[in-house]
Amino acid sequence: MARPERPQWNPLSAVAQAIADGEPWLLAWSLLSTTSYRMLSRESGIGDRRLDEIYRGASVTAAELSALANAWRADVNDVILTLPTAALAE
Repeated sequence: MARPERPQWNPLSAVAQAIADGEPWLLAWSLLSTTSYRMLSRESGIGDRRLDEIYRGASVTAAELSALANAWRADVNDVILTLPTAALAE
């Protein structure tokens, strides 16, 4: 018996749902990737205090965003799609 083909899973829908449920984008990605803040800080090189600022709505730089995406093993462009308006610092 042939198995039915599974649809490609897209993490954006899970992150978008978490955000729609009221989670901040940083927490939504961390929950999806099952990355604790301690591990996220260590793997991204972003300190706990700065992660807290980002969690609370501070703008994030392109370098920080890239480091976060790498820590989550996500495509940085996918992460950008989930950012709230004006979250990316220029």
